[in-house]
Amino acid sequence: MRTYTCLVTDNRYSVPTLSFYLATDEERARELARRDLEANPHHSAFEVRDGDRLLFVERREALGL
Repeated sequence: MRTYTCLVTDNRYSVPTLSFYLATDEERARELARRDLEANPHHSAFEVRDGDRLLFVERREALGL
């Protein structure tokens, strides 16, 4: 398991929220980010990192939500 750092853009706050995912790989971390976007209408984007390296950004509008 790896720990992925997530910065969540939430339309209720001006500063991104820091969270962490424990996942087996990058694809599982992406799946978790998508699930969170689907479950929480206030979250508009997720930036997911492995250490200092940006892995991906998931955006609500790109998923058609």
